[in-house]
Amino acid sequence: MSYRRLRRSLLAVALCLGAGASLTATAAPWRIDARVAAPTDRIIVKWRDTGVAAMQIARSEDRATRLSQASGIPLRSIREIRERLDVMRLASPLGSKELRRVIARLSADPSVQYAEADERRYALAFPIDAPPNDLRFTAGSDTYGEWQGQWYLHDPSATAPAAIGASSAWKTATGAPYVIAIIDTGVDFTHPDLGRYGDGKGGKLLPGRDFICNDLGSNCSDPGANDTYLVANDGGGWDADATDPGDWIDAADLARSDNFFKDCGDGSNHDQPFNSTWHGTRVAGIAAALTNNAIGTAGVAPDSYLLPVRVIGKCSGYVSDIVAGMYWAAGLSTATLNGVSANLHPAQVLNLSIGGRAPCSLTEQDAVTAIVQDGHVVVVAAGNDGGPVSAPANCQGALAVAGIRHIGTKVGYSNVSSSAAAITIAAPAGNCVNLNLQHPWSLPCLYSIETTSNDGVTVPGQPFYTYAQMVPGYAGNILNEGTIGTSFAAPIVSGVVALMVQANPNLNVNRIVARLQAAATAFPVPATPPTGGVCHVATLAKDASGHYSDIQNDECQCTTATCGAGMLNAVAAVAQALYPIASIATSTDKASLGQTVTLDGRDSAASSNHAIAAYQWTSNPSVAISNSNTSLAKLKFPALRPITVTLTVTDDAGRQDTGTKTINSTALSAGGGGGALGFAGLLMLVLAAGAVILRRRGTSIAMLRGRLTHLEPPSTFEER
Repeated sequence: MSYRRLRRSLLAVALCLGAGASLTATAAPWRIDARVAAPTDRIIVKWRDTGVAAMQIARSEDRATRLSQASGIPLRSIREIRERLDVMRLASPLGSKELRRVIARLSADPSVQYAEADERRYALAFPIDAPPNDLRFTAGSDTYGEWQGQWYLHDPSATAPAAIGASSAWKTATGAPYVIAIIDTGVDFTHPDLGRYGDGKGGKLLPGRDFICNDLGSNCSDPGANDTYLVANDGGGWDADATDPGDWIDAADLARSDNFFKDCGDGSNHDQPFNSTWHGTRVAGIAAALTNNAIGTAGVAPDSYLLPVRVIGKCSGYVSDIVAGMYWAAGLSTATLNGVSANLHPAQVLNLSIGGRAPCSLTEQDAVTAIVQDGHVVVVAAGNDGGPVSAPANCQGALAVAGIRHIGTKVGYSNVSSSAAAITIAAPAGNCVNLNLQHPWSLPCLYSIETTSNDGVTVPGQPFYTYAQMVPGYAGNILNEGTIGTSFAAPIVSGVVALMVQANPNLNVNRIVARLQAAATAFPVPATPPTGGVCHVATLAKDASGHYSDIQNDECQCTTATCGAGMLNAVAAVAQALYPIASIATSTDKASLGQTVTLDGRDSAASSNHAIAAYQWTSNPSVAISNSNTSLAKLKFPALRPITVTLTVTDDAGRQDTGTKTINSTALSAGGGGGALGFAGLLMLVLAAGAVILRRRGTSIAMLRGRLTHLEPPSTFEER
């Protein structure tokens, strides 16, 4: 194998330095992605829903005309993503400086909540009692090459403590299957380890959608003669076909006079063509490939279904297309929007193995917030730059996943928590500890992530799998030589989340994340410190060139501050999911002295195939609670201070969960917001208490009032 071919392969799969290895893949200095900040003519506009009447204009085209007239900036509508959210096109692409000025003018319009560039995001691929009978679950070989097995699904061991134990978790994760959305490059629907839903063979792939719009045209769902689909690469815009047509970059792409595909090529110089990655197919297979079917690989969540949503094409995808796909995947899209039919299979888990070296955009944050609030878990890969966590993993509410090596240290290329955004948890991302430049293929890549793929170099070819090592002279898609990156750690987490929901469908997003983190295995402390020492939280400091300078692209020892709560543990996560949920409702949140308060725990729930067996109510301070061992109890509010009630529920397997709720005093909240005792409330309490005491002593309230006239209200002076 030539060095050039080797270099391309290594860059594509992000091989990293391992203990005793002589091969180092060093991430480039972390900086705002040049591709993200490239000139663009696309703007996202979020309209206000109150105050100004812009949203009374029904058509997005008319809203674009109105904003263009008001701002003096020529604009035309591309489409409406969802209510009050439009994508518009400028007259020509603008660089960052000019674009900032234009966005400032648009944002100044009183009808506009925000305007921002429609940036690009990229696929984050670096250039039962018995084990399942899937051939690649354990090591083996065939005519194309060899594999080392799906080590990451096995139980943790001294050699690979980062393995998640999925095969053991399958024994307890019983219940109805759920849907994982693969928001990516599309999938190979012909792959026998995926298959179409309803094919009679247990197919996993539900009818998805393609949300990649045209690049140099006008309308996504109504193509015209002048529309050009460069990123989509399938000759059309939004449609119901989520098939991956390939995302290769060739010499003609790189030679375009408009530099549309600049910085999209292979290698550190981004100036070389590369093969199609089949990224979405790889991600889908990791999450939920058909399992125990005597071929290929096993999925982390064997019973789950997959919803393919195509948002990344050749080189990249736009934020507007990505969030449109996210809303649709979660079932939050308007049914008639741009001719897109409603999603009949909303996903409980959304997997985004995509990102860009940039802050979370307002559009992405809105999408994540709305989708999480609606009850869906958004799992996002942290990124492969060795720097601060990428977008959209750095959006608040996203479940961000860092990549670790088989021994639990951070794999060199994985991003870490930054001063602005934290990683949630770490999962195996794959690493090749035994390769060297002198004899690159003398040994297989022992710790890659085996998964489904395609052998087409450009357009789809035969369904395929990734390998730890190809046979010499293999002429197919050499990107199948290995799969490693945080892109492939994320679907491992998505699969475990799906197992948790399957075990206990009553879990909400907050409980899923909390229990996933509570189940994590502590990061190990290596006997020999790794090259990078202890990982540190990345700052957003920039060098003189404006590049983010705080990178750590060597293996380093993870901490909870840098790599999340710990190492993903599927067995413990499902065990945590099986615990019941204590839910408390009260007849009032604020009570007066002596008022009867009803305590309602009837919404408490057990996991699948289990029931709540016992209830126990207590309070602090302790008061008498009637029916304290039933789901419905009562107490008399005892004092002029808050009281905290606690409900402990026990299921029929002896597992317990505890919930608490505080009931405030109406007296405490009178005249002083936030439950604080205001001066008027204080005075009333003093007078009331004094009345009782002084009656006994023959002192009148009038006398007491006279003694209190010298009191001053609390000072409102604030130190500045």
